Amino acid sequence: MPKTLLKYSLLFLAFALIYAACEKIPENKIWPVDTSNDKEQPVITKVYPDPSSMDDDSVAFAAVGYIYIEGQGFSATPEENRVFFNGERGDVVSASPTKLKVKLPNVVGDSIKVHVSVKGALLFAKYKTLDYYFPFRAKSVVKSYKAIDKFIDASGLAVDKDDNVYVLTTAKKILKLTDPDSTLPEEYGTSIFITTPCMRFGPDGSLYLTRGTKSIYKVPPGGGKAKRWVSAPSYVSFLDFDENQNLYAGGKGGEIDIIHPDKSKMTGATYTDYYISSLRVYNGYVYISAEYRGDDSTQIQQGIWKNKILDANGNLGANELVVNWTDLMGKEGPNILSITFDEDGEMYIGLDKENAVYLLNKKEYWYSEVLVPPATVLTWGNGKYLYINKHAELPDDRQILRVELSKKGAIYYGRPQN
Repeated sequence: MPKTLLKYSLLFLAFALIYAACEKIPENKIWPVDTSNDKEQPVITKVYPDPSSMDDDSVAFAAVGYIYIEGQGFSATPEENRVFFNGERGDVVSASPTKLKVKLPNVVGDSIKVHVSVKGALLFAKYKTLDYYFPFRAKSVVKSYKAIDKFIDASGLAVDKDDNVYVLTTAKKILKLTDPDSTLPEEYGTSIFITTPCMRFGPDGSLYLTRGTKSIYKVPPGGGKAKRWVSAPSYVSFLDFDENQNLYAGGKGGEIDIIHPDKSKMTGATYTDYYISSLRVYNGYVYISAEYRGDDSTQIQQGIWKNKILDANGNLGANELVVNWTDLMGKEGPNILSITFDEDGEMYIGLDKENAVYLLNKKEYWYSEVLVPPATVLTWGNGKYLYINKHAELPDDRQILRVELSKKGAIYYGRPQN
């Protein structure tokens, strides 16, 4: 009897469940659910990096770059498209039914899977026989030189025509760094001082160094001991060359001094009560950043100026304000540590806090996803690398970085051009 009762009880329960399920289906619907209104499976036909976001082999720049995805069935509303790179979501910044623009996440590799999901479509976008695009390539734009760690305090930064990097350590050694992955730097030369605000190669192949005094030193081509070369008219920390091999230098003396190839010298421009904190020659002008250290509160406290190079002898025109930095960033904003230019005339400004680099023309921070301040020294190589000395206060934060771009730096007259 108990077995018979159990049997009929189970049958009754089964019929009850079927009846309840049928009761929940609306009379105007069919079963199974009608999927005829769902979108068709989207299709990917092409994936490629933005030209400003890739290297010469079309490998995309992870974290900072943008890519385009072409195909069919996308939503024109960016938020209704989701794009994943090995599972990490990218940021869709613009969209149409046939094209998406996506900011890359920080995913690096040669075999990345790209999935595209569109609102209303049950399946990921199709590429050939797959439901994802494959393979996609992305790389890191930043490499740190392993030879420089927290135990080495390195100042200055120079780059030769072969993109070898040079720094001065507090052990009074000038180190040559040939590859970011190498842990064994070469000793290129020696110095009588332990730190330098600026070092650059000159047209004669010598390495020029400053120490914040009137003296300018140089190491002969091929390396050796840094020896005093000339005494400038004022205290200088930063220097650069023009196409006629004139050397321009400035620092706490508040002047732009000019040293000719024959070592004769003159004062080209005066910035009274200003400390010149960076100097770069570009497109027929000498550009400087400077901080006011006088008592007149009406003066521009920090800014960037330029002086036109008037002739082959290096004579300079009037001081021309480029930007009032204090007005732009505020009194509590970051300070300028270094300036340089790319081949298109964009000015890159190295900063001491908040962000590492600011682009003056575009009025935006650069590579903030992967760079942190300070950017003490910015120096272009001979190709598409910008080198940064992060000479931070904390030893753990000090690094020498090689940062990749899709463009070259402006012409530097201190080394031969390829």
